Amino acid sequence: MNNEILRLENVSLSYDNWKTYVLKDISFWLLSGEILSIIWVNGTWKTSLLKVIAWILSPSQWKLLKKYKKLSYVPQKINLDDSFPILVEEYIEIYNEKIGLKKIKDILHKFNSEYLLGKKINKLSWGELQKVLIVTALLSKPDLMLLDEPTAWIDIIGEEIFYKLIKEVKEYFPELSIVLVSHNIHLVYKNSQKVICLHENNFCCHGTPAEIWNNPTIKNIFWEYILPYRHNPHPHDKHNKT
Repeated sequence: MNNEILRLENVSLSYDNWKTYVLKDISFWLLSGEILSIIWVNGTWKTSLLKVIAWILSPSQWKLLKKYKKLSYVPQKINLDDSFPILVEEYIEIYNEKIGLKKIKDILHKFNSEYLLGKKINKLSWGELQKVLIVTALLSKPDLMLLDEPTAWIDIIGEEIFYKLIKEVKEYFPELSIVLVSHNIHLVYKNSQKVICLHENNFCCHGTPAEIWNNPTIKNIFWEYILPYRHNPHPHDKHNKT
């Protein structure tokens, strides 16, 4: 039986002395080994919720039971200076001091990515950079990993590739718990054990994908996001044309 790794009870957050709330009465729990996805509508403070979980922000009204020993946080994006020619292995070592090249090679080998060694970090494709960021986080041996909208700015094919990577991560690190933010409700349902729904400052619901799918409030608020996902044609999209 999996152990509870995190629990939030009635967490609220305000930036203006409680005149308005950016988060209000957030309650949920997470078990070891689970993937929990946060779905949201524009205007919600999903990054603030991740920062509360990571204890970067401390709300005044809250009860947070932190049962994980080590957490890794992967931001939505990183700013890379094109004039700074840092290599992949050098970037990884910045966040994992004294890790050694052998361990870097070993973990990249798990994900068939040894070819990234010697490449400049600012020359990687989106998918390669995501893999490096996640590998960097995994090397610190976290119990919990937070991913802030890792599939932003990409099409549905890129999202499918990302979730394939997450599946591989879980194969090698089955006890790792993951909290991620996503706007693609279909992929969330396919790849998560639990889902949280945020709308403005409201905590709509928390449950399994099946429970969320059958929730009438979700269908009302997220209706346009439940419709079939539209994306631009991709050169690698080999679906038959009619």
